[in-house]
Amino acid sequence: MIDKAGCIGCGTCYNLCPFDAIGETGFGENGVYEITEEMCMECSLCFKACPLRAINWKEVNLKGGGGVDSLC
Repeated sequence: MIDKAGCIGCGTCYNLCPFDAIGETGFGENGVYEITEEMCMECSLCFKACPLRAINWKEVNLKGGGGVDSLC
């Protein structure tokens, strides 16, 4: 769901996620983030905030479940 090649590890998505669904993979300058699908409520905050659009919202949305856009 996060394009690891496009992620610069800025932490914007990580800091915004109200569900703690985004975690770090790797450390140091090459650290990037990943979404734990089971914890993601599809609020789209990460997608909207990513400066490089490294989050593939189509993949997030394919989970179904409707999301919680009204909460975010």
